[in-house]
Amino acid sequence: MVSLEKAILCLLFREEEVPVEKLIKILRDFKDSEASVRTSLSRLKKEGFVESRKSNKKAFYSITDLGKDTIIFKKYKLLMHERNWDGQWYIVTFDIPERFRYSRDVLRKTLLSLGYGTLHTSVMISPYDKGEEIKETVKEYGIEDYVEFFSAKYKSDKNIKDLVPKIWDLKWLERQYNKFISIYVPEQGELKKKVAEGDNIDPSYAFLKGVELNDYFSRIISVDPHLPRGLLPDDWIGFEAERVCDEYLQFLEGLEEEK
Repeated sequence: MVSLEKAILCLLFREEEVPVEKLIKILRDFKDSEASVRTSLSRLKKEGFVESRKSNKKAFYSITDLGKDTIIFKKYKLLMHERNWDGQWYIVTFDIPERFRYSRDVLRKTLLSLGYGTLHTSVMISPYDKGEEIKETVKEYGIEDYVEFFSAKYKSDKNIKDLVPKIWDLKWLERQYNKFISIYVPEQGELKKKVAEGDNIDPSYAFLKGVELNDYFSRIISVDPHLPRGLLPDDWIGFEAERVCDEYLQFLEGLEEEK
């Protein structure tokens, strides 16, 4: 979920100035108490991210340039990439001495962040060629002599789909997508019901929900290797989760535009 501090900054970024009462009202819908909102506002003001003024005994808050520079608006679509595959596998092997342990750990984290899975100890594999990006890391840390790159075809008589779960933790990823769906399908249903019954949804609330949704889904997408469809189960839950996310975001965008 979006942190309270980020929620406040995002709301203030969207509007030039917001009465403290409005901030509290909107954030209460996110299950944040008045006390926690006021505490966060005080902290953000002290750190120079927001500023306030009083008019007719009412407090108004606005975001500073420092606060604007702090916000990162995530768009999960920017983390997606094509799943086109020609059947070729790209393999990185490394045998890095213990004295370069830190560099070895950096390389492994880089490979994982690029969607590579562990085939064997110090052997990592991907259906996509990310060699140029990896070579930058290898060169930067001076471990060229210990890292090799290969491309190959899978020639075993076994079904490649049976091997994939041994290389990538699809069960864990499946749980993350299921959790996302279990949270946001009912929530969207409740919000649609309120709209149908004539409730006015504050556009700022809809905006903030969109920020939350993008943040949450981006965290999952960032660890998804985006395997080709032919390597995934036919009923892969990730595609359903993406549909749910897109549908909810579209609905929220409509609420933002109503005012």
